[in-house]
Amino acid sequence: MSHLGRPNGSPNPKYSLQPVVPELEKQLGKSVTFAPDCVGPEVEDIVNKADGGAVVLLENLRFHIEEEGSSKDKDGNKVKADKEKVAKFRKGLTALGDVYVSKYRQRCSNVLEHRSNSRSP
Repeated sequence: MSHLGRPNGSPNPKYSLQPVVPELEKQLGKSVTFAPDCVGPEVEDIVNKADGGAVVLLENLRFHIEEEGSSKDKDGNKVKADKEKVAKFRKGLTALGDVYVSKYRQRCSNVLEHRSNSRSP
């Protein structure tokens, strides 16, 4: 589970995490399964079929407006994510595992409050 860049709440090949797979496999010394999204039935199926110790890399969380809670429309105006869709997004992420460990920052107080790392049920 990760994010990359500022794709503005929609898929953008420039910010896909798929190119990370070969390097991740090299660093881990094992195969990595790439999920083409970060939430939804297809992703849940991939994760649920993974054997113990398997590594699954989810697609960029920021391909969903719900991750940061807002994006900009084509005219540059801020658009807020729908609260119900944010709740569904959070629920979709939490369905993928029991524990989330963030090693991105040493102090969690510095992490921006994004839907993928805060207020998940």
